[in-house]
Amino acid sequence: MKAITSILAGVVTMVAAVAPQAQADRYSDYWAPENMAKRQCTSVHLQFQPAIPQHTAAYQEMVVEKSAQGTYFAANNFGCGYIGVQELCEKTEDGTRYVRKAIFSIWDAKDSGDNPHAAPEEERAKLIQKGRLVTTRRFGGEGTGGNSMRVFDWKEGDVIRTLVIERPDGEDFRQIAGYIWDPETQQWELLSCWRIQALSRGLGGGCGFVEDFCRNVESKKHERRATFGPAWRWDGKQWSQANEFRFTKDGNPNMEINCRLNPQLGYYSLATGGDIKPEADFPVWEVKKLDKLAKPEQPGEDVMKLINAPKLEQK
Repeated sequence: MKAITSILAGVVTMVAAVAPQAQADRYSDYWAPENMAKRQCTSVHLQFQPAIPQHTAAYQEMVVEKSAQGTYFAANNFGCGYIGVQELCEKTEDGTRYVRKAIFSIWDAKDSGDNPHAAPEEERAKLIQKGRLVTTRRFGGEGTGGNSMRVFDWKEGDVIRTLVIERPDGEDFRQIAGYIWDPETQQWELLSCWRIQALSRGLGGGCGFVEDFCRNVESKKHERRATFGPAWRWDGKQWSQANEFRFTKDGNPNMEINCRLNPQLGYYSLATGGDIKPEADFPVWEVKKLDKLAKPEQPGEDVMKLINAPKLEQK
């Protein structure tokens, strides 16, 4: 999912970490609506509004309520990347096991297609630092860029906290860093930081999404659901909390989807797959405002310390 504009255009999200190379061409028949409908759940998105394009930090909370193998819960898809958690199925020496991970990806500043080797070296996202237990690589198939992942044993019902920060890195470049709160260490853990060309400033946009990337026909029979909020944006002077949310979907015609209020958490949840039924109260493509928006405390000193820290140095 290259950008919020791609969401509106109905472009399907493709997670390069798991998408077979044969599926990488975003314009192939593989992504024809009738073919998508046969094998996978519809991808659903929740845009955070009002938009603050020039925000330089984004704090997002998300609670996964129901998961299934091959699911990506993106806490925040912003203008040049996304951050969230996934449930994968990986083969190990001891047999097949389910693995849950955190993921943070940044696109190259210029779109050079889907071949990760096609982008000129000077236009590629360059890794500055990665956190402990994190693996990184170049990716393609959904545009090109840099990807980072680490095992992160999240569970249904956990509050997953993410933070994305933009820092200037000279006149023509900027750094984008992604962090996740680790309940075990009780601190923010760096996933990765990348240096990209500064064709624009600010993180831009902001939305959460739920995606089935298993796409094996069986996967569309399983429900996935997550609640998104609060969503805070820092513009250099103050925090602003999203209070309007737009419900959108990709080009998959399957309508086992909904968006509804989670009364316990006070924010909207997204669901797709299984026996999900659409909610008449929040139809797709509509915008809803939370009149009784929860008013949690703004991100604290630990977050501000990261925001105000100098740019990261190459390691």
